[in-house]
Amino acid sequence: MECLEFDRTTLQKYLNNEREVSLEEIVQLANLFNTSVDYLVGNSDYILDTWDFDFLEEFFQYSSKKIKEHFKDRQNTQISSKDNIDAIIFGLITYMTFSRTGKSFEDLDKDEIANKSEAFDEIISIFHSCITMSNQDCFDITELRALNRNIVDYLFGDFSFVNERILNGLEDNVEKADIDKVILLKDSINQNIRRSQRALKVLNKLSINEGSRENAKILNIAIE
Repeated sequence: MECLEFDRTTLQKYLNNEREVSLEEIVQLANLFNTSVDYLVGNSDYILDTWDFDFLEEFFQYSSKKIKEHFKDRQNTQISSKDNIDAIIFGLITYMTFSRTGKSFEDLDKDEIANKSEAFDEIISIFHSCITMSNQDCFDITELRALNRNIVDYLFGDFSFVNERILNGLEDNVEKADIDKVILLKDSINQNIRRSQRALKVLNKLSINEGSRENAKILNIAIE
C-alpha cells in the first residue's frame, strides 16, 4: 500500500473485484514482489523473475540454513562448514549420490558417513580450486582439461579400478536383481578379456622387437 500509494479502501475494492488493476499497476506489483507480469496474470509457473547477485546471496543464505537443518534433523549429519555455498554444494552432492538409490545418511553406519562426508569435502575443495584456477591471469584451459582427463582415466581408463568397484558392489548387494548382476558381471569379464588381449599384443610386440637383455628382463617381469 505504501509503495503503490493507495489506502485500505482502495485495497478492499481490489479484493472485492470492485476495481480492476491497470497494466501500470501490474508492472509496479511485479517489480515490488520481484516477479513477472506473466506470473501475476497466470502465464508462468515461476514466481521468481530475476538472476542477480543480490537474489543469489539471499537464496544462498536461506538454502544453506534449510540444508543444514535438514541434515541435522532428518539425516543425523552435521554440516560443519559455515560457508553458505559449501553447504549448498554438500546438499547437491548428496542428492546426486543418493537420489537414485533412495538412501540417505541415515542408512549408513558411522564409518560410511565419515567416508562420504570426507569425500564430499574433498569434492567441494576441488570445486573451489578449479574456480580459483580459472580466475588466474595465467590460466590456460588445457590445465583444467588435463585435471578432468585424470579423473576420467581413473574411472574409465586402462588402469582404472572400475571392475574392482563393480565386484565390491555386487557381492553383498541384495537390492539389485540377479539379472542386473549377471549383465554387469558379463560386461566386467568381457572388459577384462579385451584388456588381456591388448596386453598380450603389447607383450608379443615387445618380444618380437626386443633386442636387448634389458627388454627381455622387463618382459619376464611383466609375464610373472
